[in-house]
Amino acid sequence: MKRYLLLLFLLPAALAWNPNCINKPVGFGYRTTGGAGGRTVTPRNIDELRKYLYSKEKLIINLDRTYDYTYSEGTVKATGCFFQKCGRNNYQQSLSGRGTCHGRPHTTVTYHKAGLSELWISSHKTIMSSNGRGVIKGKGIRVKDAQNVIIRDITITDINPEVIWAGDAIGLDNVQNVWIHRVTTRRIGRQHLVTFQKTNKGITVSSCFFDGTSPHSAYCDNKHYWVWIFFGTHDEITLINNHVLNTAGRTPHTGGWSGAQNYVHMIYNTMDVNPHTGIEANQGARILSEGNLFIKYANPVAPFSRGGVLAMVNDNKLAQRCRGYFGQNCAVNKYSGSKVTYRWDETVLSQFSHLDKNAINSARNARCL
Repeated sequence: MKRYLLLLFLLPAALAWNPNCINKPVGFGYRTTGGAGGRTVTPRNIDELRKYLYSKEKLIINLDRTYDYTYSEGTVKATGCFFQKCGRNNYQQSLSGRGTCHGRPHTTVTYHKAGLSELWISSHKTIMSSNGRGVIKGKGIRVKDAQNVIIRDITITDINPEVIWAGDAIGLDNVQNVWIHRVTTRRIGRQHLVTFQKTNKGITVSSCFFDGTSPHSAYCDNKHYWVWIFFGTHDEITLINNHVLNTAGRTPHTGGWSGAQNYVHMIYNTMDVNPHTGIEANQGARILSEGNLFIKYANPVAPFSRGGVLAMVNDNKLAQRCRGYFGQNCAVNKYSGSKVTYRWDETVLSQFSHLDKNAINSARNARCL
């Protein structure tokens, strides 16, 4: 069923995003304990931070300053193209050989090598900032072949923002039980958050600020396109109470290949300003969207996405359909200055009902919006 409606009303100020409404992991990542019980360490420099993150020891890693990797590995010149040129200094480039340069004028792309590879995080870690000043700059992080990791209260920023394919902020690669909480990402060249083509279960991303504001944008409008992509063979991800600002697409891009199987629970997120496209439910995607607030979204669901299943809970009648699957109603999505897209594939509810209902209901019971 597809119906479209333009709502012009403004929602009450009381619905403003509150990053403090969650103080423990809920959703699929609710079992995560991170480095609890391990010693607390404070890295003195970028080399110590790298060592602690990859250590086999259970650790609480306290970031108390900016760890700037931008120039740590030098710069690289490579053949690429202008993906979009928006003026003398406002442009986004792409590296060649990645499928984005076909038909575009070639140029020499200069980028910081550090951004092209992430800091690897091993099992039983908590990465946090007790003073709120913890920043990783110029390089992202990847939880790889690991379990039980908490990343919270830090900022990841400035990873080759003018170059697509020159760095992701947060990557999840064959992991279980990860809680990402109150993390800010901004000025990232490619994805702010990505799962790779293995199994990624027990993932909760909560109360994070994904800031897409950038002069280096795909549409020359200061809004970042490459935001979230979920690509695993079996992903179970809760996205709850995040603020996603000034984006142009991939919120999220899910599935899109024959081996993908992605269960994504989007709930109570503030999806704030997107003049292009949002949710992409491609082959292998199973997305439940409830209780989200879409503000000035031209297309909450990308009209070109194909192959996946998506349940947008847009009225009370649809919310009540959830009771037979989860024992409680779903929350209803809200819209302000956005086009309401009715996409209802009830098979999503059936498929989610076979997962951990405690995880699904604990997220719903948080009631952040």
